[in-house]
Parts: sequence; C-alpha cells; structure tokens
Amino acid sequence: MIVVDSSVISFLFLEGELTESVKELHRIDSEWITPPILNHEMLNILAVVGTADQAVAPMEEIWRDLRALLGSRQQVPDPLRSLHLAIELKISGYEAQYVALAQQLNMPLVTEEQRLLEQLPALCLSIEEALKLKL
Repeated sequence: MIVVDSSVISFLFLEGELTESVKELHRIDSEWITPPILNHEMLNILAVVGTADQAVAPMEEIWRDLRALLGSRQQVPDPLRSLHLAIELKISGYEAQYVALAQQLNMPLVTEEQRLLEQLPALCLSIEEALKLKL
C-alpha cells in the first residue's frame, strides 16, 4: 500500500506523459490510499480539463471511476499534524495532508511534487522511484 497524491492519480485517469508509468505502478500495487482532499483537487483538475475540452460527460465518467477506485480507501489525516507540517515545511495545507497521512500510516508518499521530493526524501518517492522499488 502507498499514499498517492493528485499529481499521481491524475495521470491514471487523464492521458499524459506519465500515464503509462502510473498504470504500471497501479498494476504493481493497486492499494492506493489518499486523504479526502484528493476529491477536491481532482474535481478542480477535471473541471479545468473539461472546460478546455468542452466535455462534461467524459469528466463525469472519470469522476465516477475515481470514486469507485478510491472511495473506501480514503483516510483523514490528523488535521493538527497537517497544520504543523504546512507551517514547518512551508507547504500548502493540501500537500501537508498527504504528508501527514503517509507519516501516520508509515507508508511512502508517491508524488511528482518536486518540492516534496526534495524536502522529504525519506518519505516521498517519485513515480519512477516507486517503480524501481516495485512498491
């Protein structure tokens, strides 16, 4: 099991340069955990993509697939721990929730957020690093 953020999940549902790598990561370990903030982030990503493409129906389908995949695998991180991390690391409250959850569950956080990868190398892995470790 791994904690993943929206920078990873988005490539599972929206075609991009890392889609094949994310699909491979999901084949290796499909038990992904996220904090509920992912819902808000993905809703925003889908709204932006849907607006650019003028396509509502495909975004609705992606939303349903996302909820089916992760609905029961979301866990709430300690909000005060998230707040402390955001302040200490100078990261967003959104990012801090992923970090707090990974720490809370003692699992790696797979992300493509460069700042997190640089600041927390013992906790955070890029998609490619996770693939090399075959998590």
